[in-house]
Amino acid sequence: DVGAAISIGLGGVLFLLGLLGLLTSCSRSYSWSYCFSIILLVIVILQCLAGVLVIFFRNEIEKVVNKSLRQSMRSYHLPDPGDSPYQVTVRNTWDGIQNILGCCGVMAFTDWSDTEFGTPGLVPESCCKEVVAGCGSDIDFGVDNPDLHQTGCVVAVQGEMAENIEMVVAVIAGLLAVQVLGVCLSCCLARSVQVEHCDL
Repeated sequence: DVGAAISIGLGGVLFLLGLLGLLTSCSRSYSWSYCFSIILLVIVILQCLAGVLVIFFRNEIEKVVNKSLRQSMRSYHLPDPGDSPYQVTVRNTWDGIQNILGCCGVMAFTDWSDTEFGTPGLVPESCCKEVVAGCGSDIDFGVDNPDLHQTGCVVAVQGEMAENIEMVVAVIAGLLAVQVLGVCLSCCLARSVQVEHCDL
């Protein structure tokens, strides 16, 4: 699954970066500190470039996101004792998002008809406007169902981001500022260690 692979990859990179920072500060080597500063700076630049690319290639990225979400829907099924951690995470994530945002499926509730779970006419109960036992069964995907959330989750997320654009921008700016501060502090550490070596 593309989404799982990306999450694991980002987690691995962050772990290695944190480990490198720890080793750098413990080694008291100014050359390693400068290297760590350069790595952080490169990461900040790459994130800025990624932001620009997202703006220019928004439609293509949206298609990839939609495809990944549809793939994750295929792993959704009712709770079972033999479920893998991934399947449990997929189920909890979909149920949580659909409950919180009041949405169903990627673009609409009919997306569930393309999954093994939805083939017999089922949708998750988190799709129901009023969650009661059995509310997601016997669904006719060919007609509108007023008891289900009509908005897809991609549209719902886009709407939430548009409504809270100031907060989104503030969070992004804050994260960028913290990373730039990390570059500056790493350079300061490298400089202080270099001065100590020169004094010796």
